[in-house]
Amino acid sequence: MENEAVDQGTHAGVLDGFLTQVSVPVRRAVSPPERSDPHGVGMDHTTQRHNHPSVGNGTIAGHAPVLIRLHDEWRHLSISAAELRAVRRWALPGSLVDSLDDVLVRCGFSAEAKSRDSGDRNVESAASDEVLLRLLELAPSEALAARIVLQRILPPLCAVARRHTNNKQQRLELMDELVANAWPIICRYPVERRRVRVVPNLVRDITFETIVRPSRRRGASEIPTETGAFDDPADVVSVEPIEELVELLRDAADVVGVMPGDVAFICQLINHGRPEQLAVALDVTPRTVRNHRDAIVHRLRTLVACAA
Repeated sequence: MENEAVDQGTHAGVLDGFLTQVSVPVRRAVSPPERSDPHGVGMDHTTQRHNHPSVGNGTIAGHAPVLIRLHDEWRHLSISAAELRAVRRWALPGSLVDSLDDVLVRCGFSAEAKSRDSGDRNVESAASDEVLLRLLELAPSEALAARIVLQRILPPLCAVARRHTNNKQQRLELMDELVANAWPIICRYPVERRRVRVVPNLVRDITFETIVRPSRRRGASEIPTETGAFDDPADVVSVEPIEELVELLRDAADVVGVMPGDVAFICQLINHGRPEQLAVALDVTPRTVRNHRDAIVHRLRTLVACAA
């Protein structure tokens, strides 16, 4: 029992600046966060917050902030013998797991500051990535594995919320969104393709889904159109590159300043049909022919535009 009840004070720093001390009952089942109720992560929807003088405005719609709920849920999970037995069946890398807090430490939770001081950051990162990848493999079918990964990335998610908000209410609301988006991203993480820097990858994906993507959608303008406006095919006239060159030569024929060498090169290209064939005749590479063609076309277009 001593091993199972690992010092829970280790994780108090996760919620620093966010977590208000409040007692909230939790249920024992682990469930993913739902966007329809971002405040009920792993919690019973009927759970009510106890009155506490230090809470103030730290709740939304009468519910405790999501970080408090996650913290209380983790306190229960970390001392649950049933959850510990389930984790031990996964055969995670390393020695026998002592507790869920032990798994969290193996994922690099408390190793960040230590590795910065000791210079062993790469070693710590490689070892924690190995454990995280195993948990991510299990996450689609094991809710507890996803929940452990979520607990591991709470500190960087809190940092993201602090950087992108100006007040406490905004931070609480953004944390709800970050946590709600975290669960599906954890469950679909491409384990085979992204095997290093797992935590930064997860945080980057969650930040993009929560902050970047919505801002891009808001920045895109919409032009209202009538119903059925795109039903009829558009009248598109296909013009071959050679035909375009011929038309350009005709327009440039009477323009002063056209170099005879440019006209001669374009005529050769028209006669040979393709850059590859002209390249063989000139004993150069097709790329050289295409570069010359593009440069001449640019000069001719400029002359024609100025003359017009």
